[in-house]
Amino acid sequence: MRTIAHISDLHFGRIDPVIADALAEDLRREPPGVLVISGDFTQRARRRQYEDAAAYLRRLPTPQIVVPGNHDVPLWDVSRRVFSPLGRYRRHISRNLFPEFEDPELFVLGVNTSRSFTRLSGWLVEKQLRFISDRMNAIPPGVFRVLVTHHPLIPPPGREHSNILLRGAWALERLERCGIDLLLAGHLHLAYHDDVRTHHESARRSILSVQAGTATSTRLRGEPNAYNWITLHDKNSLSIEVRTWTGQHFAPSLLTRWQRTNGQWQRTPSTGSGQAPPTDSGESPQPSGKNPSELQAHASN
Repeated sequence: MRTIAHISDLHFGRIDPVIADALAEDLRREPPGVLVISGDFTQRARRRQYEDAAAYLRRLPTPQIVVPGNHDVPLWDVSRRVFSPLGRYRRHISRNLFPEFEDPELFVLGVNTSRSFTRLSGWLVEKQLRFISDRMNAIPPGVFRVLVTHHPLIPPPGREHSNILLRGAWALERLERCGIDLLLAGHLHLAYHDDVRTHHESARRSILSVQAGTATSTRLRGEPNAYNWITLHDKNSLSIEVRTWTGQHFAPSLLTRWQRTNGQWQRTPSTGSGQAPPTDSGESPQPSGKNPSELQAHASN
């Protein structure tokens, strides 16, 4: 059995310090086998924001797999954005843009999807896909394979036009060939998960896609701050627990179990909906009132 704590979208420069302290305490109290952080460490990629984010990472358990997000690329500093988009990220967070974790049962690989020529979107290029394929195919059979990006490959339920990975179907065709079992991402500040084939009808391999909400930011999208606790029971069985901020601490709010049978990921009968965690009142959070196109524009703020 292996455990993954999946947090995302910290947004230093727009964090709630009380929630950040509580998250660090929660993770130290029960350290995971590996901590995954799927991007947006900063709000505007400023030096002080990166310094604060780096200091915070030192408070969290290791090993850590980290990837940058679109907010980790400078927005208003045009020169830095063009010529050194991830210079501060590599200086303060990690120089490795292909971080990995490996043990006899689990392999986790991170890859950057954020680009300097767009505010919101992200994508994978041919060179990255070749590297992912080579590394995944080199892993022994039977090892559970996880790929971490900032931009998700599937949209939230009912929000099909949300800002997900561009050319996702093309990338997914390459990814499914190398036996990836699980995709982890963030970006939209919404917690949800499902089979990639619910959105990409051309996909042939059943791959589970899991997105995390924002762990510490005040930039909410109708859901409370939260992170994912993923337990791999074996190669074909896992559970996803969304741990939500209650106003005082993080607590389990939704548990979904998945079983893979004959190559197909399916929720087991006793699971939850796989959608948003409840609010403090115990009710499902209300929609933001924005239509899908507004959600895409709002995500850049």
